[in-house]
Amino acid sequence: MMIEPERYTSGKIALVNLSASIDALESRRTHSATFDELVGLSKLLFVRGDVLGCIADHDRAESIANEAVAMCAGTAGALHVSAKLAARFHRFREAENLLNQALAMRHPRNEIDAQRAALLQATGRFEEALMLRERLAEQDPSIQTIGALASLLAEMGQWTAAEQSYSNALGTDDGVSPFPAAQLLFEWGVSAMRRGKLDKAETVLAELGVILPAHVPGRGHRAEIALARGDLDRAMALIAPLIETSDDPEYRAIYAEILAAGGDDRTDDEAEHAVRDYEMLLARRPAAYADHAAAFFMGVGKRPQRALELASANWKLRNTPRSRSLLAKARRSARAASTLTEYRAC
Repeated sequence: MMIEPERYTSGKIALVNLSASIDALESRRTHSATFDELVGLSKLLFVRGDVLGCIADHDRAESIANEAVAMCAGTAGALHVSAKLAARFHRFREAENLLNQALAMRHPRNEIDAQRAALLQATGRFEEALMLRERLAEQDPSIQTIGALASLLAEMGQWTAAEQSYSNALGTDDGVSPFPAAQLLFEWGVSAMRRGKLDKAETVLAELGVILPAHVPGRGHRAEIALARGDLDRAMALIAPLIETSDDPEYRAIYAEILAAGGDDRTDDEAEHAVRDYEMLLARRPAAYADHAAAFFMGVGKRPQRALELASANWKLRNTPRSRSLLAKARRSARAASTLTEYRAC
């Protein structure tokens, strides 16, 4: 194995401890929480939401972060928190403006640079991002900084260097919490999936499952791998529990894909359920969910024109190889659907 599972706190215990910390800070919030306590609570809610695929936690995290910002409006710290929120939900121009304001207010440069590198990477400015990522990793080699460098190298198609950096990042992790390693393993597994290395992706995500079995996105991606391999029983066993515990429509969309692959009569109903859920999210946060929704709508969601609209919007936000690939697929799907409609009309 790439990791030593026994050195980490049990994933189940870690989640219990995380929720206890959230509850304690929520209690403080009802009395007289400080700016730092509110920001800390928001961070923990985002972590739990990421692990459990819980959009409600993300909503709560955003709300509490905004409370903190209102408490210290106009300060460097508040501007930095606002920038991170904007970036998380793919409002990239807003995030960049806020970062510039935070820097002008003398927020710590290394925190600004880390967030700016993430913005540059998200919007396809890879060479600029690489300069920052390399410097940050050299100045403070950690699972976060080296892992971030690895994710960028993977986006740039530098697979060998990315693999080495992922491994190096794991080697720097000297903590007992499974959350940092779980996040890195998830990103590593997704990177392998994107380049079609399903065996590698399964190996990495299986290790994630060892240290944090409740990691919903990791389990969802393993279901996609099983589906791609034609192992529908395993895919269904992995995904079925997630549609009961997660409020993210991505998992119901995968569920519908698995049903479709097996010719199940429930496919259309489940796909329509996912359509409704995605549209509700898109009404609130169009930028944040445009890419995932586009992929769904051009597939089992059966709305190729809607997929094209979303893929186009996503490309305008972030001109990256993946956004361009998604847009090209959406255009082909929309053209094919249009041709079929014209043929049927004849």
